Amino acid sequence: MRLASIPGKKRRARRKEKARRLAVGAPPGTLEADPQAAPTVISVVAVGGGESLRQTGVTVAAALALREAWPLVWIDCSGLADIEAIRAIGAAFGLHPLALEDVLDTAQRPKCEVQADHAFVVMRMLDREGGSEQLSLFFGEGFVLTFQERRGDSFEPVRQRIAKGAPRLLAGHADYLAYALIDAVIDAYFPVVDAQIARIEQLEDDILAGVDGDQVHDLHGLRRELLGLKRWLRPTRDALGVILRLDRPWLRAETRVYFTDVQDHADQLIDTNETYRDTASGLIDLHMTLSAAKTSEVINLLTIISTIFIPLGFLAGLWGMNFNPEISEWNMPLTQHPYGYPIALAFMVALALGLLVYFRKRRWI
Repeated sequence: MRLASIPGKKRRARRKEKARRLAVGAPPGTLEADPQAAPTVISVVAVGGGESLRQTGVTVAAALALREAWPLVWIDCSGLADIEAIRAIGAAFGLHPLALEDVLDTAQRPKCEVQADHAFVVMRMLDREGGSEQLSLFFGEGFVLTFQERRGDSFEPVRQRIAKGAPRLLAGHADYLAYALIDAVIDAYFPVVDAQIARIEQLEDDILAGVDGDQVHDLHGLRRELLGLKRWLRPTRDALGVILRLDRPWLRAETRVYFTDVQDHADQLIDTNETYRDTASGLIDLHMTLSAAKTSEVINLLTIISTIFIPLGFLAGLWGMNFNPEISEWNMPLTQHPYGYPIALAFMVALALGLLVYFRKRRWI
């Protein structure tokens, strides 16, 4: 699915969500890469004791070697083409094969699964161009793992905070780093939602101003995008609730406050989403009502014109009958009168004006 995050830009074609790629009946835990998956690039950030180390494009062995020297290691895999690298990382950290299968099957619903020594969180991550991808995040004592479909993510602010020496991030606690990453993903929704709000408000102004355009089509597209966000945000909020209820030694009590704040942000996004989805529906109804009112005005005008010309046409047809007035004085009166034609026209005009006055008094015009 694509979300147009910049007002005024042409919306991209909607990205269709795909079903599971594994063949029916495949054994549970089967790891199979998407043929179109991006190449895997492994990056690692090691922190602890107020210091940090960042490396990009490293091997699995090099990334795993840092675990021996640093209290906390964050390994990020951008691109899911290298099955062996993903399997090796999973084996090193004791990840369940079913969890790795979910990492590669990028049509997962946002969720949180808890094991004895780590938690597994799935989210939808938005990018600046309005696209989305699946983020799979694992965190436990001394490690955070992230798996993304492609390069480019919402984590750069977190990396910059680490590079600038943010004390909490450099303390070496996996739960706080996991919070910071999840918070960055949630924060990336706000610009997209703000852009959708701006587009809805612009469409509202256009509809009320009577600007010609395909506003209904645009509003339907926005409703579809808002519904897509709702499908992601609600289970994301539920996943955060699972984290808040965790009773594990690697999730400290002081970090729960931060996860509560992230959940509040998710609730705020959901409330805003529902409000403006209802607004979009209301604007569609308003547009239909205004269009019907315009059509009614046109039909009313045409009806009035027809009503005026029906008696005039009757009179013109009546006087147009070819009865010879020389045979009887009752045949076609006024046809022999020197002012017959002006009298007939004056009578027709008076009749039309009388009808207009009557319609005006009845407030039909």
